Amino acid sequence: MKIAILAYDPESSGIASYTIELAKLLKEKFDTTIVSFSPEDKTPSEFKIIKINLNFKNRAFPYLTYIINRNKIKKILDEFDIVHETLPPWGSESDILITTRWGNVSYRELARIRFSGLSFPENLGAYPVTFQHYIMDRKSLKKAKFVISVNEDNDSHIPPPIELRPIKKYENNEILKILFVSRDLNMPRKNIFVLLETLKHLKRPVELHLIGNGKISDNFSFKIVNHGYLKRDDVFQIMYSSDILILPSIYEELGFVGLEAYSVGLPVIVSDIPSFRTVFKISPRFKPNDPIELKNILEDLDFYKIEKMGKDSWNYVKNANEIALKKLKYIYNKTINKY
Repeated sequence: MKIAILAYDPESSGIASYTIELAKLLKEKFDTTIVSFSPEDKTPSEFKIIKINLNFKNRAFPYLTYIINRNKIKKILDEFDIVHETLPPWGSESDILITTRWGNVSYRELARIRFSGLSFPENLGAYPVTFQHYIMDRKSLKKAKFVISVNEDNDSHIPPPIELRPIKKYENNEILKILFVSRDLNMPRKNIFVLLETLKHLKRPVELHLIGNGKISDNFSFKIVNHGYLKRDDVFQIMYSSDILILPSIYEELGFVGLEAYSVGLPVIVSDIPSFRTVFKISPRFKPNDPIELKNILEDLDFYKIEKMGKDSWNYVKNANEIALKKLKYIYNKTINKY
């Protein structure tokens, strides 16, 4: 069975990581090809890649980008048995489409979240860009034979896959090393400020490690280490030396960095938002506006609890990958037989 996964676009952040990880899972059983919009990107050589040079690419006009380039994609898709779309609407020209639903709120609410939750000037495009995403998503949803939900706990949910890496070693250190990761540290919806407020009141020694663009003042009683923006492999190295990852987001469609932490056995604490309840089922949760609740969780952690959380996370990924592959095989076979 020949499967096309599209599209890989590094600018799409978590969706890009999801696309690569999906391909890693599928290539174990299927003839898998990734359609990539980043010709200069060093995509791992283990994949079959079709690289597309887009004639026009602008994040402010995603639908126009699609309209201008869709004929390039249409010529490619006919040679595949299944088109698995991770970035709508790029696979919508196919009659054998499996698509992915990312949003778990209404488009009006999503636009509001983007306006208040993105950094300036990116937030200025919240309403016009979200409207384009609405049009693009509807196009794929109408055409798809099956819609996969990555962050809604329903019958269409398939656990997001992630390559299982060697499990980290756990050390009983006096200082709790906490990790926070965001492409933009100051993005309001990532909610780093509730984490900083939490650590101000924490009674145990901590060290906060930050990965992402931007700077956070180190005018605190605890140590802050700004690593800046790092490549993905370098992020994993920091995970191996950390004790816990905290995701305090107000809104996320997935939060893929949390799955990356799971894959090395790094415990994850998350805010209590809908997508995190689905994706991070075994992680402790706290209200995203409640630093005291997060403080209590951190105060209660000891070495043995951290080690157990990490090992449970690692095993969770192993089981989730098996479930995802089994469900995908069923969906693909059912789609081909119907088609």
